[in-house]
Amino acid sequence: MPKKKLLYVIAGGIALVVVIAAAGKMISSAKTAQEANAIPSIKETAVNVVIAKKSAVESSVSFNASLEASEEGLVSAKTPGKIIQIFFENGKSVSQGEVLAKLDETDIRNNIKTSQAQLNAAKSQLASSQVGLQKIQANLENTQRSYDRTKAMYEQQIVSKADLENAEVALKVALADMESAKAGIDAQKANLQTAETSLSILNDSLKNTSITAPISGVMSGKNIAIGQYINTGTVIGTVQNADPIYAVIDVAESDLSYVKKGAAASFQLSDGSETKYNGTVEIVGGAADPVSRRFQCKIKLDNPKGALKPGVFGRVRFAADGNKQVISLPVKALGESEGSYYVFLNENGTAKKQSVTVGKLFQDSVEITSGVEEGNSIVCTNVGTLQDGDAIRAVAE
Repeated sequence: MPKKKLLYVIAGGIALVVVIAAAGKMISSAKTAQEANAIPSIKETAVNVVIAKKSAVESSVSFNASLEASEEGLVSAKTPGKIIQIFFENGKSVSQGEVLAKLDETDIRNNIKTSQAQLNAAKSQLASSQVGLQKIQANLENTQRSYDRTKAMYEQQIVSKADLENAEVALKVALADMESAKAGIDAQKANLQTAETSLSILNDSLKNTSITAPISGVMSGKNIAIGQYINTGTVIGTVQNADPIYAVIDVAESDLSYVKKGAAASFQLSDGSETKYNGTVEIVGGAADPVSRRFQCKIKLDNPKGALKPGVFGRVRFAADGNKQVISLPVKALGESEGSYYVFLNENGTAKKQSVTVGKLFQDSVEITSGVEEGNSIVCTNVGTLQDGDAIRAVAE
């Protein structure tokens, strides 16, 4: 092949290689640019949603409540002593005045015998002194008459001045004897009164060796044992009268229009029982608690079978006139943060966090008083894990 023609072939080959290389670079650059401009895929959270709408609900208000006895009496010792008998256990129903425990009365009975003997002696001494006083009184009267005669005779100059002076001395002695006798009798009367008081106290102590129930009710808080020595005032248990029983609630001022004295109410236990106990408001607090700013109110419930126990929790409900239209959402749609409530709105596949205020609580739903409008799509699952602006995909409504 001629040399000149070979050079043309080589030059053509080189040019072809350059073109191919340039084309490859352009294709690679275009692919890189396409990858750089590609939009990354967004992860969506699948959620259930509900459409907010108004519905008619019974107009009512309810409150958390705790039960407390209508009466409570502490059973305590009125005299010291050793316990020798116990007649109650926790949970026993007792009647007012029923003997619950017995103290040893041996020492008291011995003291009563001594005190009775002292009283009898005081009575005997007083009686004897009163007889003596009568004699002294008679002597005084005779001495007074003798003095009066002597004075009259002296004035008639029948007797001497010495005779009159002797009569005066005798009268003064008789008067002194009378005053002394009266003072002695007053002291003996005081002794008699002291002896009578001591005996009365001992008899009361003897009576108080039987510790009785101050009211009728059910016993609780037993804390004594046979052989234990207790002092005056020692509490050995508590009697609680639970028929009737009170449901105690704390009420905001805005709800006092429902909770008026004599208003009807119903109570249900928090254990899931559907049994309702009807009652009426008996006590409405006259002043709000300085901390909670709420009023304590008590609803009286009949409890003849003792099914309701003090210390148990439940809810009290007050019904109002008629029904009202409200927006209510499932409780699970509600989120809470630092005492404020919120929901997530479904806005075209985006979760929007929305603050709300709540009203009455129903069985599985809650009234929304602001923050949600009728027709809003509300997320009701995954509320605790969603963030404002998260992408969501509604899988059910």
